[in-house]
Amino acid sequence: MEETLQSARPFEQFVLLSVVELSVKGETPAHSYDVAETARNRLDDVDREPFGGVERQEVISALRTLADEDVLAKDRTESATGKGRPAYELAVDADTVLDELEDAETVGPYAEALRADA
Repeated sequence: MEETLQSARPFEQFVLLSVVELSVKGETPAHSYDVAETARNRLDDVDREPFGGVERQEVISALRTLADEDVLAKDRTESATGKGRPAYELAVDADTVLDELEDAETVGPYAEALRADA
């Protein structure tokens, strides 16, 4: 797991920390738009140079990659109109993610802020 988290792209790490934040708040499984919104609200906690802004399609791609790596679990929820939508939650312990990413150059400050908020 350690190697998977450290070898993830900085944007994937950022998205993962957004899922951690939602998980700590009890708001998972979360849809991609919830994760994107959380990420946008935390841009000031990271060095933006590597990935600029937060586009929902990029968030969806990162969520899929993290689910393929078994870092996230993918669930299917139903919208008010009856459409199935993918939703994501942690498949690993939140503290494990924070421990591994606290020293990451790009997202370390975000991980530290989440730990301080907990």
